[in-house]
Amino acid sequence: MSDGRGQEYLDENFCTHDNVCIDDFYLIDEDEDFEEYINDVYVSIRCQNCGKKQDRTLSIENMLYDLDLGWED
Repeated sequence: MSDGRGQEYLDENFCTHDNVCIDDFYLIDEDEDFEEYINDVYVSIRCQNCGKKQDRTLSIENMLYDLDLGWED
């Protein structure tokens, strides 16, 4: 018979990575290691709950198009 502590452990240690912050970022302008990503942005993010980190390279052009900007009067 289970005492329920397994589920309690999962509940306490499960992370959905919803609380994410940007640790660092920089624009890739002239770097041989990232030649195909020139004019993109390299971003390091960290989950504030569990501490796991991830690095991403994002297209500035795509981010701007995703804003779906419209003309304002």
